[in-house]
Amino acid sequence: MGISRPRPIPVPSRGRTAGRLTAETEADITLPDVLGSEIATVLERRIIYLDIAPDARVTEQEVCDEFNISRSPVREAFRQLESTGLVVRLARRGIRVKELSVADLDDIYACRTPLEGIASGLAAKRATKEDLATMQGHLKAMQAALKAGHVREFFLHNVGFLTVMHEAAGNKMLVRILSVIEKQAMRYRYLAHIEDETMLLLVHQGLTEVYAAMAARQPAKAKAALVRTMMQSQKTIRGVVRRHLSSPRAADA
Repeated sequence: MGISRPRPIPVPSRGRTAGRLTAETEADITLPDVLGSEIATVLERRIIYLDIAPDARVTEQEVCDEFNISRSPVREAFRQLESTGLVVRLARRGIRVKELSVADLDDIYACRTPLEGIASGLAAKRATKEDLATMQGHLKAMQAALKAGHVREFFLHNVGFLTVMHEAAGNKMLVRILSVIEKQAMRYRYLAHIEDETMLLLVHQGLTEVYAAMAARQPAKAKAALVRTMMQSQKTIRGVVRRHLSSPRAADA
């Protein structure tokens, strides 16, 4: 799949970044760490949305030149991306975006599916009226985006729905674990969204069922619907990844 490099995304200047810090956080966080987090967020977004291709090499110098910063925050950004598994450091090959593979996808979903099921069950018990209203809003926006053919907009609201559901579950450790797994899963999910329209249809239908069960305060039903949706999604994504990896375009990317 041909993937082009995006236009540069500006990050806050040193003055504005420092201005956001309180006296308490300034004692614990150095400026390069803050800038490193900003850069990591930008690169993370590009990797997830496939603007930087799987297995592409990313150099410190390229990032330094683009954002006009020193190597210290860039190295911090790379460390953060390594910790979430989005990039790997290889001997004599430098920093590269982690390749896509069916085996990696299966490992991700072996963890993600049961945890998402737990989150949906807890959210069915604990979600507030405001949480449910926000999730319903994401579902309506997904439907509108689906009709308009706006895949990225659909995906953003898909992510938004799950984010609200995670927070509504009320388990901070679960949210932390899922946030890391989600970063690993998102580029697989996004690839399936842009390559296979059935992914959008099954996700919207599945999350609609999950929402109905949560709104009815039926934890077991919400969990079952979420797990079923995850399993169906994984099957669809596996097919997309196989086609992607066997495509001549993937070999040339």
